[in-house]
Formats: sequence, structure tokens, C-alpha cells
Amino acid sequence: MSQSASGAPSLSLVPADVEGAITALLEEFRENEWFIYEYWPEFAPQVRVMLADIMTCYPPSRRVRLLDVGCFNGYISFLLARLGYQVTGTDACDLADRRALFETAGIGFFFSNLNEPDPFESVADASFEVVVMGQIIEHILNHPLGLMRSVARVLSPDGVLILTTPNPATVMNAVRLLLGRLSLWGTREFMEMPKFDQGRITSYGDIHYREYLTSEVCHLLTTAGFRVEQTRYLGTGSGQRESLVKRWLKHNPLVNQLTGTRLFGSSHYFLARRQ
Repeated sequence: MSQSASGAPSLSLVPADVEGAITALLEEFRENEWFIYEYWPEFAPQVRVMLADIMTCYPPSRRVRLLDVGCFNGYISFLLARLGYQVTGTDACDLADRRALFETAGIGFFFSNLNEPDPFESVADASFEVVVMGQIIEHILNHPLGLMRSVARVLSPDGVLILTTPNPATVMNAVRLLLGRLSLWGTREFMEMPKFDQGRITSYGDIHYREYLTSEVCHLLTTAGFRVEQTRYLGTGSGQRESLVKRWLKHNPLVNQLTGTRLFGSSHYFLARRQ
């Protein structure tokens, strides 16, 4: 198992096709200010690493079947489809407002509840060469082993899993705890804005139920039937609405080096293969 010390890929490692697909994606979302100014800039460094690794393992081809787990509004699915992969997305939402866009882009979709013991029960074994899970397992209420075994089952032998998830073991999270604040995302909304759904009280928004150490994710993956080949820590990009100081810090070369370490990298990145 190798570990990269870099917080982001060098531009020479990111294929030109990736940048072309990203440009097309931003045009697709040009009217969505939240995505353009906040969401995409924050996660762009992680997505660039992800796309570069997928293209290294499997050059783009419609013969390469890819599953985007927890696809949300489909931004990763759209990128991968534009690069030439056969993409299927799955999520607990019905994508009613984007289903036509998925169909036009040639992206498949099926509903799944990732908290079920085998959320992909209806999917045949070895249906995909690549599975992507970007910032997903921290949102799973139940133990994620069932989900990860289901992922392993639908992957082809030696198929690739790319998984990212928040890194809780950072200096900033330690500072938050010392200041009496919880580091898990969404906990304030969870307590202050409960939602009533068919007689049950649930959270108002999506929250992080559990965040995992590197050792825990590696144990989870190997138990589920994966061989972990790469781990690294990654930082986030800078959103246009952040302060100038924050944006300067995130573009500082020294800070970029620090975000490739456990104490300062906000996310884990894992590349694993089905055994």
C-alpha cells in the first residue's frame, strides 16, 4: 500500500481530457451559483486526483462500466460520461429534476438505500469495472460493512474502488473540540431543526453520522474483500465566497504541502481493488 505526500496532483499528471470535461461541466452548471462558487471549488482538487487515477487504471471507453455511488446531482457522473465511460449513478433521491439530463447524457440511474444490508441486491455480480464513492460513508447511519461488501460484489475481479471521506484526525478538529464545538458536519442542524417525516423525527438535512480514521477505513475495505493500493490525504480548494485570507492560504505552496499530511488534510483518499 502506497501513500502520497502531495495534497493535489501536479498539472502534468492530470490528463488534458479531464480539464476539457471539467470546463463542459461548469458550463452545464453555470446558473447554479451554489455549485459554481462554493461546492465545485471546494472539491475540485479531490475530483482531479480521482479522474486522473481512473484514467490511469482504465483508459476511457464505453466498455468500461462505472458506478457512481451517492451520485447526488450527478456532477461526477457527468464528468466521467463526458470522458467516455459507461456510467450509472445511484442515490436515495429520485433525481426527478435531473432525470432527463441523465438520460440525454447516456447516464443510467437506479434508486438505492445505502443503509440496507445489501443496497445493490438487484444488481448482478461483477457489473462494473470501477466504483466511485465520493464523501459517502460518513453519511451512512448503520455500519458500512454491508454496503462495502455489496460494492465488492458488483465490482469485476480486480475492479477499482475510489473512496473519499473526511479525515477527523486533524489539528482543526482538535481545536474545535477544545473550544467545545463538535467537528461532525451538520450536527447543529440535527439538533436545532428536526424534521417530521411520516410520524418519525429525523434530521432536517444530511449529516455526518460517523467519520473514520485511515486505519478504520483500511480495515473496513480489507474485511469487505478489497486490497488497498493507495491512501493519501487531500485538502480542499477555495470557494469564491471565502475570505481573501482563506483563499490565499489555500493557494500557498507550503499550505498545499501540509494538506497532504494527516494533521492538515481534510479528506482521506483511497484506491483499492477487489480481491
